[in-house]
Amino acid sequence: MAKDFYQVLGLKRDADEKAIKGAYRKLAREHHPDVNPGNAGAEAKFKQIAEAFQVLSDPEKRKLYDQFGDDYDKIPPEYAKYGPQGAGRQSQGQGGFPGQQSGGFPGQQSGGFSGGAGGVNFEELLRQAQATQGPGGARGSASGGGSGDLFGSLFGGLRGQGRRTPERGGDVEQAVSISFAESIQGTQRRFNLLIQGERGQEKRDVTVKIPALISDGATVKVSGKGASSSSGGANGDLFLKISVQPGAFWKRDGLNLKIEVTVSFAEAALGATIQVPTAGNEVGLKIPAGTQSGATFRLSGRGLHNEKTDAKGDLLVSIKVAVPKALSPREEQLIRELAALRSEDLRGALPKSL
Repeated sequence: MAKDFYQVLGLKRDADEKAIKGAYRKLAREHHPDVNPGNAGAEAKFKQIAEAFQVLSDPEKRKLYDQFGDDYDKIPPEYAKYGPQGAGRQSQGQGGFPGQQSGGFPGQQSGGFSGGAGGVNFEELLRQAQATQGPGGARGSASGGGSGDLFGSLFGGLRGQGRRTPERGGDVEQAVSISFAESIQGTQRRFNLLIQGERGQEKRDVTVKIPALISDGATVKVSGKGASSSSGGANGDLFLKISVQPGAFWKRDGLNLKIEVTVSFAEAALGATIQVPTAGNEVGLKIPAGTQSGATFRLSGRGLHNEKTDAKGDLLVSIKVAVPKALSPREEQLIRELAALRSEDLRGALPKSL
């Protein structure tokens, strides 16, 4: 069955590199085996997604796929770089192919591979190549037959001049999770990963230094730990995409830290000095009388410190006023007396309806 890599990633055929990467990241996270343990369907879908991304993210492979569909991986890489004329010159010199006037393929005057004016289509090329080989296989071949010999004869592989240079394995992006504290302080972590390579899933055991103040969504490169090469070349690189777990109390905005602190009704009404945590030690924060729930106070220079630039962020303290859930009879009496003294109409400005 023909594979439509664009359909697998949910893309149009004119999608750019950014759209391809975005679609891959979204779908890979959704169907990753670690997220769907024991789900064979999700694992199969993940493999399709990885294969589609590997082809469409490589300009040369994508070019061949757009021209030949599922046969893209049978076309020598010289064709993607030089075209049919260049491929002939790369492997056979200026002579090209049998019956060729200059460059191109058998019976062709110049240029063309698509079946337009002056060219032949892919099926015609195969028939002519098979006729050139004859029943005994490719000329000069010790063992005939097969698409490998066929394309080797077309592009000169059997003459020893078009031999493929081992290609480097593909780069792989893998999502990993770290704690909020690790993202602030930096850490060294060991990850046991299962990545998707050209020949299926591959195990990777990597130890990585994660720098301090790394942001959610940032990537860390691990050289030589990507997919292995199917042609004996070097491994690709592994890119770890960092996912920072939410902090129990803290939130981060650049170098600024945010924290919510609860105060009592009495502290908010009368004012108080409270102790709040910072990136270093606790500090005192004076809140004025009548502080409302949701009020935010800024403590300059009490956020995160970037040692490389010596820049410092601020600490933003958001106040939450706690309302008692249960009252003693005496407390209830006092609050009723307070309400009678104030006799406020806090909703008087509201309209009656829309």
